[in-house]
Amino acid sequence: MSREDEDVFLSFLRSMGSTIILPTRSSTSGFASLDTLPEASEDLATRKFWLQNTSINLPLVTEFDEEAGYYLINGFQSPVVEFLRSFTTSKIMLPGRLEADMTYFDDNRQDLVSKPVEFKNWFDSIEHWIRKNYRHLTLLTYVGPGTEKFQWEGGLLH
Repeated sequence: MSREDEDVFLSFLRSMGSTIILPTRSSTSGFASLDTLPEASEDLATRKFWLQNTSINLPLVTEFDEEAGYYLINGFQSPVVEFLRSFTTSKIMLPGRLEADMTYFDDNRQDLVSKPVEFKNWFDSIEHWIRKNYRHLTLLTYVGPGTEKFQWEGGLLH
């Protein structure tokens, strides 16, 4: 996604009402939602974020990383979608991705169980928006108008 595509995508997410953007790490276990994203770069902290639907009835599971000294979101256990942003270096755009686990480990059952159907429906609505608004390029790759403009102006997609 170009920055232009990303801005439109983030506007769509915010229009859903209950979607927030969370950083990958925090100094406290209470992750504060973000209003804006930094300029994407090679630094993963500027590219990897979590999308959370606050209306899903599952807790946000965090873990403290002793070595690094900050809290991380457990994406497998939490009702979140990983949002890895695209970024451009030397006229080459490296792809981003959206990814979510549809199951989590239920401690009471000691087994994998499906996340609530509302979570799957929310993720499906995000995928549907991308498929409707972006052009299908390869098996799992979609490009928005800003990315097509980037290509037209001589940029390369990796």
